[in-house]
Amino acid sequence: MSAWASLMLIAGGLFAGGAATFAWSRVPIWRRMPVQKFIDDFEETLRRTDKVQPALLVAAIASAAGFALASDGSARVLALVGAAGFVATLATSIMILVPLQRRIVATPPAEAKAIYEMRARWFRGHLGRSMFATASFVAVAVAATL
Repeated sequence: MSAWASLMLIAGGLFAGGAATFAWSRVPIWRRMPVQKFIDDFEETLRRTDKVQPALLVAAIASAAGFALASDGSARVLALVGAAGFVATLATSIMILVPLQRRIVATPPAEAKAIYEMRARWFRGHLGRSMFATASFVAVAVAATL
């Protein structure tokens, strides 16, 4: 297995797995939390993951592109599809989800209705991001097997 394939699988798998873990484990817990506790936990969790997840996503994009350049045929196409999916995941995160999570944290707890609405939008967006990241990972994983 090439270095590009190894990095692509490790970075892409860790990113997609991390995103899916949030959707599976944190979101149901956050739904049940009172507003202030949710904000505190959300902010702390994001502060930790925002140090690692973006780097994994960029590494997944770069390594999938490197793998695609070093490959041909179906492996190249699937790696490019996966890389494009990871790029779309990064772009929507930067343009939509990150600003939304900043607004959630900055909104005073007294505005609970607004927080509940933003939280629901973030949950839906994160679920979409998780599914898209997982599909992108599947594409690069299949590419690595060809």
